[in-house]
Amino acid sequence: MENKKSYHITRRNLRNLIRLLSYLSVILFSVNNVEILVAFVILGAGCIVHFITKGELIRNVVMCNNGIYGVVRHPYYMANYLIDVSFCLLSGNPYLVLVYPFLFFWVYGPTLRKEEKFLAATHNEPYIEYMLDVPQVFPDSYFTKYMQSIFSGFSKKRISRNEISRIMRFWATAFFICFLHTLKIMDLHINFKSFTFISFIMLSVVFYVASVFIRGKR
Repeated sequence: MENKKSYHITRRNLRNLIRLLSYLSVILFSVNNVEILVAFVILGAGCIVHFITKGELIRNVVMCNNGIYGVVRHPYYMANYLIDVSFCLLSGNPYLVLVYPFLFFWVYGPTLRKEEKFLAATHNEPYIEYMLDVPQVFPDSYFTKYMQSIFSGFSKKRISRNEISRIMRFWATAFFICFLHTLKIMDLHINFKSFTFISFIMLSVVFYVASVFIRGKR
């Protein structure tokens, strides 16, 4: 269930804000290869969770409590958290990494409360038992018990072109942040840095253009 109520910072605005702050942070902060690798691993995990969640969600029809929904009650929001954190890490700005969790719960808190109130009223006792048994956004130490059945109920037919396009834009954003870091340290000589520079901008453009094409194709 989507929450249509507007807040000072919406979920979409939060991601746009994180993108903007990540781009601007490149001016003052640097990032090393280890941080880039960790950020891309987290981004990949976020995109996988995003993809699986969309393939299992049957909105407002049944109570989703199997598969990825057996790990956390709101896997889609967990995916958003991981994706945004990856941008923060790629920015190289430690303050942005520290502040983001507070921004996340400030923005997502009202949505989580409203959705769970609706689901509890709709599904009654089964959902209340589900709330008591399964963590809200982040998995606990028992999550490995559910990993074997994480694809339970998954159907690729539920994955829309818009969702694939959105995931491609996530990667385009990540590569663009890396491109900005490389641009900052570029010199005029042809070397490894210039090759990395070209690679990042090309990957960013390719993923973005592909996302537009897939989203617009019928």
